[in-house]
Amino acid sequence: MKKRQLRRNKNKFKRVSLAFFGLVIILAGALFLFWPKGTTSVTKNNDKQTSSISTSTSNSSISDSGKQVIYPTIYITGSGGDISSIEPLVTRLLPMEKAGQKPLVLLANIKKNYELKVQGQISKDTQYPMIEFGTVAKTDSGALFSAGLQKAIRYLTENYQVPWINLVGYSSGGTGAVYYMIDTANNSSFPPVNKYFSLDGEYNNETKLQTWETLAGVLENGPFVQTSMYKYIADNYEKVSSKIQMMLVEGDFDTTQQTDSTIPWADSFSIYHLFKKNGNEITTTLYPTKTKHRLDPTNPVVAKYVKNFLYGTP
Repeated sequence: MKKRQLRRNKNKFKRVSLAFFGLVIILAGALFLFWPKGTTSVTKNNDKQTSSISTSTSNSSISDSGKQVIYPTIYITGSGGDISSIEPLVTRLLPMEKAGQKPLVLLANIKKNYELKVQGQISKDTQYPMIEFGTVAKTDSGALFSAGLQKAIRYLTENYQVPWINLVGYSSGGTGAVYYMIDTANNSSFPPVNKYFSLDGEYNNETKLQTWETLAGVLENGPFVQTSMYKYIADNYEKVSSKIQMMLVEGDFDTTQQTDSTIPWADSFSIYHLFKKNGNEITTTLYPTKTKHRLDPTNPVVAKYVKNFLYGTP
C-alpha cells in the first residue's frame, strides 16, 4: 500500500514539474516576442543620419519648399567695387565639379541704398555655385561691405535653400567678410558660414609693424597700433561662431618689408590671435609671388590653396 502511494506521489510530482517548466517556456517565448528590442532605436537613428547625409549631398536636390538647395561660395572683391579684381581667381577655379560653368554675379550698389543687380543665374544642376560679389562704388569700409553682403545673401535665401555658405575675402573684401560674420552672428535668417578664406585681407587699415614689433608678437598678441577698422573686430570677434574654419593667406612679395606690396603681413595676420582665442580652427600662410597685391588673384598658387581649403581638391 505504501509503495503504491509513493509511486502515485512521484507521478504527481513529475506532472507538476512538467507543467511548471512548460509555463516557464511559454513566458520566455512571450517575453522574446513582445519585449522591446535593443536595436530598434539605433536603427531609427541610423536611418535618420543616412537620410540627412543623402539630402545634403545629392546633386541639385530640392527642398520641401520646392527651392533648389545650394552651398555657395561668395567671392568678395576688393576696394575697387567691381568684380574685376576677384574674377581672375574665380575664372581659374572654373569649371569645377558641381560648381557650374559660369559664376552668378551680385552687385549691391552702396551709393544707391544697396540696390542689387543680379547678373546670370545658377543652373539647376549646380549644387556648389561660385558667386562674385561687388559694391559697385569704391570703398574699404567693412560696414558698407557687410550691409551689401547682407542684401546679396538675402536674395539667395529668398530664391534658394542655403544651409551654409563659404566666404572668400580679397583685400578690403576681407574686412567686409569679417564684419559680415560679426553683424549677422545672432541673426538666424542668415545661413551660417562654414569656411572663410582670406586673400591679402585688410583688417587694420594697412598698418605696418612698429620698429620694436615682430610678426611673431602680432600673431601672439595682436598689433600695437589699432585702427578703428581693427577695433570693431577686436571688440566683437567673440560673436563669431567658433565652428568656422579660417585660413589667412598673404603674398610674400617683399620679404624684407614684410608686405605683399600694399597690405603688410602684420595687417593681414592681425586678426589671427583673436580667432585663435575664439576657438576657431585658423591657419596663416605666406605664399611666394612675383606679382604685386592687385594681381595676386591671378596667382595659380592662390587657386591651389583655395581648392584645397574650400573644396578638398588638389
